[in-house]
Amino acid sequence: MQQISAYFRQFGRFQPNARLYLLSNALSGVSAGIFLVLYNLYLTSLGFKADFVGLTLFVGTVGAGLAIFPAGVCIDRWSGKRILIISSLAIGLAGIGAILFRQPGPLLVCAFFTGIAAAFVLVINAPFLLRNSVPAERNSLFSLNIALTQITAVLGEILGGSLPGWFARSSLWIHALPPWLNWLLDSHPEARSYQLAMLVAGLISIPSFIPLFLLTNDRPQRAPVPHDRTSGQSRLPWREWLVSARKWTRPEALRVIWVSPFFALVMVYLLTGLGAGLVVPYFNLFFVRHLHASPALFGLIDGAANGLTALTTLCAPWLARRVGRVNSIALTRLASLPLLIAIGFSGSLYLTAGLYPLREGLMDMSNGVLAVFSLEEVPEPHRGLANSVYSAISQAAPSITTPLAGLAIVAAGYPPLFLCTLVFYLASIALLWGRFSGKRGRLVSPLEEQPGVSLSAHQDRLPPTTPQTQLT
Repeated sequence: MQQISAYFRQFGRFQPNARLYLLSNALSGVSAGIFLVLYNLYLTSLGFKADFVGLTLFVGTVGAGLAIFPAGVCIDRWSGKRILIISSLAIGLAGIGAILFRQPGPLLVCAFFTGIAAAFVLVINAPFLLRNSVPAERNSLFSLNIALTQITAVLGEILGGSLPGWFARSSLWIHALPPWLNWLLDSHPEARSYQLAMLVAGLISIPSFIPLFLLTNDRPQRAPVPHDRTSGQSRLPWREWLVSARKWTRPEALRVIWVSPFFALVMVYLLTGLGAGLVVPYFNLFFVRHLHASPALFGLIDGAANGLTALTTLCAPWLARRVGRVNSIALTRLASLPLLIAIGFSGSLYLTAGLYPLREGLMDMSNGVLAVFSLEEVPEPHRGLANSVYSAISQAAPSITTPLAGLAIVAAGYPPLFLCTLVFYLASIALLWGRFSGKRGRLVSPLEEQPGVSLSAHQDRLPPTTPQTQLT
């Protein structure tokens, strides 16, 4: 309780843009929770199998992957307010199409454009919070952002699990719609109840736009355009980008990247994403179609998981201060792995329902700590690009394994996927702990004109006075 009250006091000291951003994320979290519970179930209620669900997720991640790097460039040059408003509107429009369309082609198109818009929201998160905070408050800010989103997602998941049953029991909505609405909604009661529940989610998300419009413009300061000494003219941006790309491909730059913390962190995100793509997108199908839980029960289970994750996330800074950031990430994720295997092989709905929130809470507990740690390893001028790389890897890795998992579920069921996920997670934890548990180096950017390349090392611990965002 004392830790929670400390977070509330800290919230009042955040910069105005940071507070508005947290508020918008909290308001949109309810809608996100509803979609998280229902969308895959909606697709299966239309007659599609897990392989099409995997294809839909794959197309969405392809769209996000294609937009990740343009998003990073835009974030380093444009106002965060403009990007957040436009991308949120695009997600809303694509989401409406995903709810109302019922043919494979339009559903895949909507998933693709949702992925593009979501890439901007995903990539801007960390740089926006960094830009609107000071170092001493960043761990608290990142953790509170995750916790607030998850707490509101709990409400959305509980509401999302119960809404379809309420609509299914109401003849007013299932059987007596006006003729001009019948072509919009599916005639099957189960599918229509999912559609109506997700439309409610869209209405709930509308207030989340209000804080975005209240944001002040935070357009990054642009460095002066370099002057070409030979021609006497300013270099064009594309020439600067070409020069930058050449510097990153120099042999000494590639050696720095290979041994740098940045490369190791990219591999951590890659391995984690590969493992997550095998099981995380299918947990709602696993509970409802495999263990025969009702959507309402799964909403409660997933809501409890997010609620516990929110609480553990708030405790993550406390743990990181005492054992170090890397140790806190590695230990909590390692503790979640026995629970993952028990979930995949128990076959008991009640046992799985009890273990699932614990697994989620431990695995995702230190995501905020990892987000701060990952960006602080990169020089400040290139954090937007670095976050794009992290986000691209986090999107691309599941896009490889998720469609394969859908095919595997149809052919062999769920248990083999849990074993493969265990292997990927173990590899990512071993790499993170082995590379950073002792001394760690700072990434030296080849864009920085320095006479030599060196790695500076220091202990991976939060200062005693320092108070303390993927698919995992």
